[in-house]
Amino acid sequence: MELILGLILLLYGVSDLLFRFLGLGAYAHASRRTPKVALTFDDGPSERTEALLELLRRHGAKATFFLTGEKARARPDLVEVLRREGHQVEDHGEWHQAWKLLLPWLEWEHMRRNPGRYYRPPHGLHTPFTRLFARLLGKRIALWDLESKDWLDLPPEALAERLLYYLRPGSVVLLHDGPERTLRLLELALPRMLALGYRPVTLDDLSPVPLTPRLALIRGMQGFEERYNQRHGVRRAGLGPFDLFRVERKPFPGPDLPGMPRGTPAMELHLESPRVMELTPWETIRQVRESLKKVAALVAEDPEVRLVYGYSYLAQGARLFGFRTAPLPPWPKLAATLSSAWFLWLYRGELPKGDRAWAELAYLSREELLRRFPPSTPASPPQAPGAGQTPPP
Repeated sequence: MELILGLILLLYGVSDLLFRFLGLGAYAHASRRTPKVALTFDDGPSERTEALLELLRRHGAKATFFLTGEKARARPDLVEVLRREGHQVEDHGEWHQAWKLLLPWLEWEHMRRNPGRYYRPPHGLHTPFTRLFARLLGKRIALWDLESKDWLDLPPEALAERLLYYLRPGSVVLLHDGPERTLRLLELALPRMLALGYRPVTLDDLSPVPLTPRLALIRGMQGFEERYNQRHGVRRAGLGPFDLFRVERKPFPGPDLPGMPRGTPAMELHLESPRVMELTPWETIRQVRESLKKVAALVAEDPEVRLVYGYSYLAQGARLFGFRTAPLPPWPKLAATLSSAWFLWLYRGELPKGDRAWAELAYLSREELLRRFPPSTPASPPQAPGAGQTPPP
């Protein structure tokens, strides 16, 4: 009996890991090539649905609402308004009580009672039966690739800043219809999203794709990226859909360069791989040029920084933008090469080729960066919402 119970718990745990945490096979984001995004609201309708509708109407934005059956039947007038104003209405199940999903007969009842082509499980929770039931009911599982965290007791300004930091082309944003915090968050973030060039559309207009194993792995690793950014104070150089660099201010770790010894104040460049993963080479070149102007603007604001640099197998390609290259010592070379190969496979499904497989140092002095890429635009949009670009803790 203990063995059977253990196997059942293991099966439930593996199902939740694969299908909720990684999102394998779920519809969680769309193509990264265009700056369309989907704002999705769970748990409604609520006493704040009308205020949310007014905000969306004011900015010409469309959204998708995942409604629970109990609440939808209690407010059919709001459901009708959602549809009439061009928003998409989908299924969030009958109840929002996670324990009921653990019993297969209740999960079936929960999933079958309400119409919808997309179904989003409460909390994203998956059991070993969730995908089977969805297939039998002809529903697609809809998850997300960006949590607004509007259920946390944090200032809306900090949440809006974080949302703008991690928003990407094709993102599906998880929000909630109910908390007052959500309304304030969107009042701050939505105008900025539009100014940055994002276009909020319904899930159908976004056309999300089911996550392959590689895309699911990318989704699962997002939390590690956020923790790294917080720990190291990594900033984005511009918050636009195709601003391709994050920067980390740190002492230059070497190897020693002429006039630039170890410890020189510097900025390490981190490529925003999810934003470049579907761009063509020519599109990437164009966006890198524009993004380096944003990097230059940050460097111009910090007179102590003497160079920008990065370790990558792409170092030779960086010469196109004026970067110089230098070989790395054996162990840093091996570590940077393995890291570069991993991210190339993860985001492009490819591996380095031929003599460009080994990583090198690519660097540009402060003077040369500012000469080649004079910052004609601010380093970032206006400070509101929030006080800066570093994501909140």
